[in-house]
Amino acid sequence: MFSAVNLDAQAQYFGQNKMRYKSLKFNVYETPHFNLHYYLENDSMVRWFAKESEVWYELHQQVFRDTFLRKNPIILYSNHPEFQQTTTIQGEIGVGTGGVTEAFKTRVVMPVMQINHQTRHVLGHELVHAFQYRVLMEGGDSTRLENIGNIPLWMVEGMAEYFSIGKKDAFTAMWMRDAYLNNDIPSLRAMTENMNRYFPYRFGQAFWAYIGSTYGDTVIMPLFKATAMYGYEMAIRRVFGYDAQTLSNLWRNTMENAYRNLPIDTSKAPVGRSILNSKNAGRLNVSPAISPDGNYVAFLSEKDLFSIDLFLAEAQTGKIIRKLSSRLTNTDIDEFSYLESAGAFSPDSRKFAFSVFSRGKSKLMVVDVSNGKTLLLEEMGDISEFANIAWAPDGETVAFSGLQNGHSDIYLYNLTTKKLTQLTDDWYSDYQPSFSHDGTRIVFSTDRVSLQSESRSVDIPMNIAVIDIATRKIDNINVFQGANNLNPQFSSDDSQIYFLSNSDGFRNMYRYTLGSNKVERMTEYFTGISGITEYSPALSLSANDDVVYSYYRRNEYSVYHAKVSDFEPVEVDPYVVNFDAAMLPPPQSLGVDVVNANLNNFNLFQRINDRQIASAPYRPNFKLDYLANSGMGLAVGSRYGAGIASGIQGMFSDILGHNQIFAALNINGEIYDFGGQVAYINQKSRINWGGAVSHIPFMSGYSIYDERDVGGGGVEPVLDTYIIRTFQQQAEAFGAYPFSRHHRFEMGGAIARYSYRIDRWWQSYYFGYGGRDRIPNEEASQLFGGNFNAFTIQQINTSFVGDNAVFGIAAPLQGFRYRVGAEQYFGDFNFRAFTFDLRKYNRYQPLTIAARAYAYVRAGQDESALFPLFLGYPHLIRGYESASFRGNMDERFNFNSLMGTRIAVVNLEVRLPFTGPEKLAVLRSGLLFSDLNLFFDAGLAWDSESTVAFRSTPRRVGTRPSSRPDQPDIEVYERIPALSAGVSLRVNLFGAMVLEPYYAFPFQRSDVRFGTFGLNFAPGW
Repeated sequence: MFSAVNLDAQAQYFGQNKMRYKSLKFNVYETPHFNLHYYLENDSMVRWFAKESEVWYELHQQVFRDTFLRKNPIILYSNHPEFQQTTTIQGEIGVGTGGVTEAFKTRVVMPVMQINHQTRHVLGHELVHAFQYRVLMEGGDSTRLENIGNIPLWMVEGMAEYFSIGKKDAFTAMWMRDAYLNNDIPSLRAMTENMNRYFPYRFGQAFWAYIGSTYGDTVIMPLFKATAMYGYEMAIRRVFGYDAQTLSNLWRNTMENAYRNLPIDTSKAPVGRSILNSKNAGRLNVSPAISPDGNYVAFLSEKDLFSIDLFLAEAQTGKIIRKLSSRLTNTDIDEFSYLESAGAFSPDSRKFAFSVFSRGKSKLMVVDVSNGKTLLLEEMGDISEFANIAWAPDGETVAFSGLQNGHSDIYLYNLTTKKLTQLTDDWYSDYQPSFSHDGTRIVFSTDRVSLQSESRSVDIPMNIAVIDIATRKIDNINVFQGANNLNPQFSSDDSQIYFLSNSDGFRNMYRYTLGSNKVERMTEYFTGISGITEYSPALSLSANDDVVYSYYRRNEYSVYHAKVSDFEPVEVDPYVVNFDAAMLPPPQSLGVDVVNANLNNFNLFQRINDRQIASAPYRPNFKLDYLANSGMGLAVGSRYGAGIASGIQGMFSDILGHNQIFAALNINGEIYDFGGQVAYINQKSRINWGGAVSHIPFMSGYSIYDERDVGGGGVEPVLDTYIIRTFQQQAEAFGAYPFSRHHRFEMGGAIARYSYRIDRWWQSYYFGYGGRDRIPNEEASQLFGGNFNAFTIQQINTSFVGDNAVFGIAAPLQGFRYRVGAEQYFGDFNFRAFTFDLRKYNRYQPLTIAARAYAYVRAGQDESALFPLFLGYPHLIRGYESASFRGNMDERFNFNSLMGTRIAVVNLEVRLPFTGPEKLAVLRSGLLFSDLNLFFDAGLAWDSESTVAFRSTPRRVGTRPSSRPDQPDIEVYERIPALSAGVSLRVNLFGAMVLEPYYAFPFQRSDVRFGTFGLNFAPGW
């Protein structure tokens, strides 16, 4: 994964938590070109990884023609759950992310994967990104890091896939054959503009395979560098002499010619019945598991759009019975292990077991099939990551493949005694176990044959083995050596093994007979039986010879149900493999082949020796992570004099991201309007803590007409514009303890000094001349009321915060948010403040009903000392913005009725995703992303002396003296709720900001006959 920016907001009002359940102590190995940070206790595994890094360096260096001028950092995590907790990368890391390479420090961050080949591949992939960054940053004056914005993602990620896999890839070839069948081989422009439709990894890899085979791998770097400088369209013209559309056509013609000649009937229908597809489920229906009695199938799907959930359906018809579990409703689930794992039914078909990510590690979850109730949630000892559950016929034991200390082995767990037994213990990857029906054996996929062979290739394919549980004796099944043979399952009588293989370059189902060693091909599909990745489970058999499998077609994963007798087996030679169909077009390589020649001879490259791997002390190496500016603006000649606007923000961190420093400087106006902040955050442990110092100017102002002598010979009308500057100098400390991904406790304290400067810009109404006066604070107090003397105040605060909301196009659509907090202020002023903010979002597809109850209350002897709160901001209630009030305001309810020391708000909305992605929005659009909303807002502003009444029109309750002695007393009326209703359209401007134009009917305003238009610059609450 390519990460160009490493920045994340801190100290958010809401926001979900990135958990760190462990404080990891990293060690460092130095190799000739890398600094490897690790904490894995398996030294032989770490040294193997270090040697692999140097081999990949040598391979990539031959193509990039570049050398590292400094050692490149690699941060290696022991497993994926701990990788997801990394502080090196600030954003959330999902289950599907294998690794990340960030820009400024070119840090490669990745975990040890469950399969040895995956670890090798991800390392090779990420090191391509390290080279890409270095070529741009260290390649001379022609390119800089920001040039990465000129390179499409398919070119960046596709290159990483091609350099680490090559052109022989049955999985990517399956995607390309599907595009061919759909008559949907994209142009380069389509790949650039529609990344959701054309997955950059797969289509980008196929493009680079075409370029390398047609023009030679030596043309790759000139094209890459030219793209960085000029964009891909101009780069193609400069390198090849013709335009991008011509190259797109040549590529498409090459793929069509290659796939047109494959000896497979493209019109042949899949065996069985499609029971789960995009019509009754989602586009992604994967990891199917059929119950032993053949009545049910459990599967994972994005059917409800916002998450991958576990569903239960009838196996015969595909009718969805219920949702068995969801991370949105089950607080024990941080994420499903959906990518390369499947669950299993109990022998009586009443329970279902599966693995989930929960609180920093994998856990075994068992649910009741009849109601989805959780029956068990159990850790597996020190095994932080495990997957692919199999349930034994005795009903008490489950098997799984677990990753511990860098190796993936088969384990048994007794649900009754809680005893954990390690069944295999070696450096091979043992994967996808499945019990025989008599409970004495387990069949599984393993790379032991491949690693014991003398293969030269970069590939570490998986074969099939059977282990006797009592004796621990392992028998390798010698079929299709060199192919990936996965997802093995025993037949109902245990005499045969069904499995998936790419032995013919496709992905089909095969059957192996144990007694005769006969192998039969059960399917012959042009695309294939597959899950999300090549290693995803996609096949399941019942005890009654029912078969369910996940079939890839039209860029969708559908689940089919069939009987064993429905298939037409064809006997094949178990010792013959043919990867012609797995080769990405064109079949023949015409140019200089560097990439594939090196990958085919990967194991012939000399490894560094152990003496070249040396321990080194950990050095924080504080360096820049992020730097940005807001441009520069200059104003001269206005009635307010000259002004300047500019800003710069930066972030620094150590190599592991445990310590971060944020700094920002901004100016917007005169020299008085200069502000800055420096903040430090420590996130080494579960508790996030830090501090900040800042100087921030706030500016407000308004204009009024007056009459006075301004030096023109007498009293004359003038326009006065008062600019009020509030200066805040503050030092603060803060900390947060997350209970889970969705709940946290916050605490903080601060000391701040506030001071003021008031300037009056005046202009003669008749003659146009003008000037500027600085107004003393005492005079400002007489003019505006209130106190403009400087003051110092201290504060301590604490809050409970929760957030599991799922954001839609421009607002949350499902889940909840809450914030309950208290603040104590003391010093020159003493008062307390309380925050209550509760939000709930219920989705009834396609609508969401959203509700919010919010209150902020100041209480205490000095609650009125600070500037009052204003209720009329459109993010609180719409239709009462200060600028929208007319001159003929009602004295009973006006602008002042919306101000106080306490405010309370209730909002209700009906939200409809209007334009945007298919299946979410009513109207599909790739350019306009919007929500249509009907709203009702109610709000009340008051203070400790107010009389609150719940009526439509306030009554007079008395008078109070004016702040200006020359003015009469002010009549005081009841404080009543301000109500409004209307319609709004929130528009997401490509993720940069959200605009909300609205039309509101403010029921308490007499200056508005019908409604009022307004504009809100904020995402939906």
